Amino acid sequence: MTATGGPTGDGTVLVVIDVQNDYCHADGVFAGAGLRVSDLDGLVSRINILVAAARAGGRPVVWVRMEWDDDTAVGLLAERSPFLATTGLRSGTWGAELVAGLDPIPGDTVLRKRRFSAFHDTTLDDVLAGLGATTIVVAGVRTDFCVESTVRDAFFRDLRVVVASDAVAGFVDDLHRNSLRLMGTVFADVAPTADVVRTLAPELPVH
Repeated sequence: MTATGGPTGDGTVLVVIDVQNDYCHADGVFAGAGLRVSDLDGLVSRINILVAAARAGGRPVVWVRMEWDDDTAVGLLAERSPFLATTGLRSGTWGAELVAGLDPIPGDTVLRKRRFSAFHDTTLDDVLAGLGATTIVVAGVRTDFCVESTVRDAFFRDLRVVVASDAVAGFVDDLHRNSLRLMGTVFADVAPTADVVRTLAPELPVH
């Protein structure tokens, strides 16, 4: 699914990363390995607030999913996380789908990636250029892996980045908090969803 709209007025795009069943759901492969996202319902709710604000403000939404077509595509990650060697995040499976409650609509962009950064070996550069992006707002999982990798790569491309601090999640609280602090030192502005909404839709009242 590819965005059909032209560049937004101020070049702001919402990018939602890897909020998939295998990453986030209690029945996913990561939970089976003891890696769990806490308060998934709250995470989905806050992401949907951002999505609604983006759409209200006429800002494009990009959904990114980690997927592999077969076992060979997992690469070195299969050694670091053996539970992914033969299962999890495989294309066409329930685990690769976005969690319930997150629903792209026509006009959104949905991208597949095979590595942590949403920029690595994907068309995200071209998509953002086509949308006239100068700023990306980032939400999703995992804060200290895929989110941070994407944020760093965006900064290296001279894109301004805003991270919604309560609309990203990790599996280990200390790593999640440290990643937010690190990103906030130079790579991104880090703020709660209630504040980030104003970036996406300044005219939208916040309750």
